[in-house]
Amino acid sequence: MAALRLRDADDYHRLLQAGTPAAESEWDLLTARLTNNESYFFRDKGQMALLRERILPELILRNQARRSLRLWSAGCSTGEEPYSLAILVDELLPQLGESSGSRWEIVILGTDIDEQALQLASRGIYGSWSFRTMEPAHKKRCFHRREGGWQVTESSRSIVTFGRCNLVADSFPSTATGIYEMDLILCRNVFIYFGREAISAVLTKFAQTLRAGGYLMTGHTEIQGQPIESLQVRTFPESVVYRRVGKASIGVATGARAAGSPIGTVGGHGIPAAHSQSPLPAPAASHASPASTPQATVVEHALADAEACYAARDYIAVIQTLRPLQEPTEDRVLVLCAHAHANLGHYEEASGCCRRLIERCAFASEPYELLASIAQEQRHYDEAKRLLKMALYLAPTSPFAYLELGALYLSEGDTVRARKMHVTALELLQTFAPETSVGAMGGPPAHEWVVHLEQMLAEE
Repeated sequence: MAALRLRDADDYHRLLQAGTPAAESEWDLLTARLTNNESYFFRDKGQMALLRERILPELILRNQARRSLRLWSAGCSTGEEPYSLAILVDELLPQLGESSGSRWEIVILGTDIDEQALQLASRGIYGSWSFRTMEPAHKKRCFHRREGGWQVTESSRSIVTFGRCNLVADSFPSTATGIYEMDLILCRNVFIYFGREAISAVLTKFAQTLRAGGYLMTGHTEIQGQPIESLQVRTFPESVVYRRVGKASIGVATGARAAGSPIGTVGGHGIPAAHSQSPLPAPAASHASPASTPQATVVEHALADAEACYAARDYIAVIQTLRPLQEPTEDRVLVLCAHAHANLGHYEEASGCCRRLIERCAFASEPYELLASIAQEQRHYDEAKRLLKMALYLAPTSPFAYLELGALYLSEGDTVRARKMHVTALELLQTFAPETSVGAMGGPPAHEWVVHLEQMLAEE
């Protein structure tokens, strides 16, 4: 107002509403002063580790056939976040197939409402403050010294484009702006500026913009309590993320489901079983024939082969290996088949295996846990809660159902019940050996869950 020599706020408001070039210019200036452009490379080490070690490798493997990856930093400020993504992709792709064939089509889009910030982002030159958490060797490898600071290498800058986007007012998905069919959307420390209705509207557009199985990552607790249509909560020790629910597809080489993480982990929220070295646990009651019989030897060999296929996330091979065992003599055969079918999106077949397990061992909790995960995949959340409560009745000292129920209650905005579930899960996990895998088919070790739950409870 002082710069424009205006007497009161009403005059300033009328200027902003005028729709003139002067009004547009003033909006740009006002936006720059209202928003916080605080950013730096690899901000939030936990979330960046999650992207590097789990989410991006999963997306790359899933997209091997199309050799395409589309990432969006929504609210990119001065560009450190999309360039961090570019550096991660540049590091990961050589390990995951870049040298084995045709080049990948990599799209990394950075958008912001602040034109001044976008101009700085396009230059890609940064001062020391932007590197305050980066290792010097990493900085030297990914940046070149230039007048006025350090510039992102050409290999990273070439795959990042910038554009203006008002997340609330603009329409997307949109082929005109390139905002469509995204594998990953990062929108961190943006929703703090939005009211509840605006957040809901943007989340709906985000869900429509993601590919089936694509991920949304926000700042911690930024959208807690929001109803999230078509987005499924995934809880990792490092962060909560949201996956676009869609029809599962089968990968060309391995048959991995489009969602990536096997259902057999803690509700799909944890480390995929392929990353776990924990053997498949024996069920509470086994109906195996004596090990000395020929049939027992055949079953054990088939199980060993199937478990190796499961560890490699080749779920089709698991089913093919176990198919000759028409009438399973070992509960582990049904367990493996159930999880393999579930991870391929064959929910009817997986549910059938679970029902047979329940018939064979009425007091086993694992079939109910897997049925609950399937119910969540199908967005039958009340049924999932019922099944998890049954699992709790059968195995009251297992943290699995408490973790899952806590995540469900949290997604519904029921923070009181969610906290009760998380407190109980934490108490149980603290009695486990630190490296104990949590989840029937492999999952994060107990000590990671303890750290995650302690942080979550401290923030509530």
